[in-house]
Amino acid sequence: DQNVNMTKSSQPTEQPTKLKKRSNRPRIPILSYQNDHVIVSKPPGMTMHHNSNTRWGRSKGPVLQTTIHKQLSRKPYLVHRLDHRTSGAVIMGFDSRTAGRLHGRLTRKDATKLYVALVRGDLRERFRCAAADLASPISEDDGDCWSYTDGVDMSVNGDGSIVGSFGRMPEIMTGGGGKEHLPPRCHENAGSEYNVKISVNLPIKANDVEKEAQTDFYFLSSMEAPEEEDCTVKPDDDDDNNNNNNAASTPYVTKSLTLLLCRPRTGRIHQIRRHTQKALCAPIIGDSEHGDSRVNRFWRETIGLDRLGLHCWYLGLPPSSFDSDPDRDNGGDDGGEEESSIECMAPLTDDFAKALRHEALRPLWKEAVRVEPRLEMEPYDERGGSFGRYYRKRIRDDGDE
Repeated sequence: DQNVNMTKSSQPTEQPTKLKKRSNRPRIPILSYQNDHVIVSKPPGMTMHHNSNTRWGRSKGPVLQTTIHKQLSRKPYLVHRLDHRTSGAVIMGFDSRTAGRLHGRLTRKDATKLYVALVRGDLRERFRCAAADLASPISEDDGDCWSYTDGVDMSVNGDGSIVGSFGRMPEIMTGGGGKEHLPPRCHENAGSEYNVKISVNLPIKANDVEKEAQTDFYFLSSMEAPEEEDCTVKPDDDDDNNNNNNAASTPYVTKSLTLLLCRPRTGRIHQIRRHTQKALCAPIIGDSEHGDSRVNRFWRETIGLDRLGLHCWYLGLPPSSFDSDPDRDNGGDDGGEEESSIECMAPLTDDFAKALRHEALRPLWKEAVRVEPRLEMEPYDERGGSFGRYYRKRIRDDGDE
């Protein structure tokens, strides 16, 4: 018996083979990769960094900062943030000092951040009224001579919080991934809705403190619902009084839409979302906090837009000099040269572009592309593979930069 036990114990036990866990980590498109920073295209539904929900397991969704760290094998430092359900361009530094310098350049007045927003309602007439008040012909005989005013107060109580002024869309010159440079469309008519902007200056409360917030809105396109269409929402199936509700008591939902180009001058939490809802009375489609759930459900079922209709489309950082950037190390490898400007355009994500190209929104998308052709830019990924921690050494050895 002892021999039998010894032979059994001497036999090696078979260990179960462990299957390698396949990574379901999404691939984040790289818009621009430099030695000290990277610009990526954030998908909707992804948190920027770990918080109490992700750290303690209450949310199993991917985190952008962690995903980029694993994808590039370099730790990124956030320069700015986007909302969870907002997509678009995000710039990150590869060290804290670079992230601080980029943040300082991004908060300057000459920096440019442009968002594409799909909002509820037709705002064309509102922009036209602002244009008519700003530009008027001097005489009826000579239609080429116009007189202009600096601005017109469009607020209800006359406090100047909403001002319409003459101004075309910001000039941006970037091709993005080698794409063709397409200049914005120029409109010769001075009284056109495309040549004015509506500036909203309403404070936003953060941590019980009201802070100044300003956003400029530019008109891209709009679509008005036909009068013969039924503009009501079907009642919910679980409504107990469903049989008692008739068509007259069914909630009315506006099917008109407007596509705006938004330029936030400050960076407050939910700034664009709050300004479109409070100042323009046009909440962003898909906004569950500041919008209407019935409207969001209607467009989710109609065009399949199950996200927030907001996308960070363009980032433009002005050049940095030592006079305006005192934290910069002058004794480094840069040799005292100033940093050039940074420009990057993030094409619309597939889900947002698919919703805008839907048959029901054909007039809206057709007009928007005519005004700004670069909205049709296809998504791209500048770096098809991962670049690790030795990328800095390769650049210096190759002499590419």
